[in-house]
Amino acid sequence: MKCMRRFAHLSPFGYLNCTQFLGAMNDNIYKLLIVFCFIALEGKEASNKIIASVGAIYVLPFLFLSSTAGTMADRFSKRSIIVAVKFVEFFVMLLGLVSFYMGSKVLAYGALFLLACHSAIFAPCKYGIVPEIVPADRISKANGIVTSCTYSAIIVGTFLASFLTDITHYNFILSSCAAIFFAALGIFFSLGIPKTPPSGSQKEISPRFITELFINLKLIFKQPSLLSAVLGSSFFLFVGSYAQLNMIPFALEALGLTDVQGGYLFLLTALGIGAGSLLAGKLSGKTVELGLVPFGGYGIAACCILLSICQDNLALEIILITLIGIFGGLYLVPLDSYIQLASPKTIRGQVIATTNFLGFCGVLLSAGMLYFLSEIVGLKAANGFLVMGIIAAIFVTGITLAISGYVTRFFYMILARYKFRATVNGKESLQGHAASIFFSTLPSWPWSAILIGSQSRRMKLFVLRETSDKGSWFQRFLQKLRIKHSVSSLAELEPDTKTGTTILEAIGRGTSVAIFLPKEFAEEIRPLKAKWQHHLPVAFFSFKEKHSAPFEAELTQL
Repeated sequence: MKCMRRFAHLSPFGYLNCTQFLGAMNDNIYKLLIVFCFIALEGKEASNKIIASVGAIYVLPFLFLSSTAGTMADRFSKRSIIVAVKFVEFFVMLLGLVSFYMGSKVLAYGALFLLACHSAIFAPCKYGIVPEIVPADRISKANGIVTSCTYSAIIVGTFLASFLTDITHYNFILSSCAAIFFAALGIFFSLGIPKTPPSGSQKEISPRFITELFINLKLIFKQPSLLSAVLGSSFFLFVGSYAQLNMIPFALEALGLTDVQGGYLFLLTALGIGAGSLLAGKLSGKTVELGLVPFGGYGIAACCILLSICQDNLALEIILITLIGIFGGLYLVPLDSYIQLASPKTIRGQVIATTNFLGFCGVLLSAGMLYFLSEIVGLKAANGFLVMGIIAAIFVTGITLAISGYVTRFFYMILARYKFRATVNGKESLQGHAASIFFSTLPSWPWSAILIGSQSRRMKLFVLRETSDKGSWFQRFLQKLRIKHSVSSLAELEPDTKTGTTILEAIGRGTSVAIFLPKEFAEEIRPLKAKWQHHLPVAFFSFKEKHSAPFEAELTQL
């Protein structure tokens, strides 16, 4: 009773976290129990085929049901759906026990398919309900906790599957009783999530999921940064699934471990993802920090390549496997947070569902890639990690270029925080981090760094040629990234010009703009500001570099 009273004091987010933790844990327990059961029956030589089959069967419902699940999450109460699927999970786990009792591979795979259906419907609700029960300035932190708990669940589930198999001496009937208990506990926690109203969508559920997918993709394509985040998040499932599937063959071939010990080995990756997710939430603070994505992505690629090179050093391999997870958390949390914030409320579930669909296409592809590389090409598991590292490096390069504005903003934020020590005053004038136009009569360097570092959005710079720092390599670099633009006259900056249209388009995409002019233009820019005020309202704020006069900035906002 004392324990129950403690649970009664959980926050709404706490109940959600416990519910999703138990669900993710059960998925991994049951998947690995199937793997261990049929490897024991068919022999280690069948391990690659069994693992690939389990991976493929688990992912199919995410392909067929993601669109439907997203529409359901937008149309109905997410809390009601969560409670319903938790009851389904309980009965599926009962079916799993029967499959082990009968020794039926078909029935075991059928239960796995139904368990995946439960998870496919649960996923859009799990992520879509976060902005409904958590304040906006805690989204990054909340996603860091959710992702950390999800991979902690993978750790616990992977450990328990191996541990239960060990202590019951491969008695899978007894082992599956634990999964039934955890499913019942999941029902209890789901009932503690507060009721949430539907988001307002009136979209009908359609069985034509491919058509629905293309409709959702069209909506996502209208926001290039959202598209990059969706593709980046989906790619993580491809990499993570391949790492999980390839870990047991890697342990058998390269490290001389058993299949069960290989299951334990993947715990290190999941543990690293949990730690990296918490770190990403802390580093992001109250903003969504997409600048962490390249750092995490290239870290994953480097560690995968080093795994194949250093396969004779077990201690180093353990470190690299853990680092893959840490870099993975830094990579994933900003992307998932951005998807939740950038998606319109009425289609948030559909956007998340589309991300899940693409991600589980990647999971299916990873199972096919494992089979192709190991069975057809004949590559060792260690060389499989080398191939994955190269693929990851290429993909992350593309994502980095696509979000280069956020990466530059992250660099400027670090520079402003640790070199210039800027103090921001009147930040409340930014009205919820709206896209803005800033006017300044100070030199573009270093004031552009201080200004960009104080914002949570990307920024474009427009500078009169007389004030541009032509000798600065960094200024030239910004011009190549199309972040900095030079203009030859003040007239080019008026709203009805080509440059003015570019400025309005940038603001429409959520990108702020800073206009740097020489001091002698201070009087002449007043009519320019007045013209812009016909398009956007005006607000004021200021900031100052350490040991300098304050920079008083006038800005217009979207």
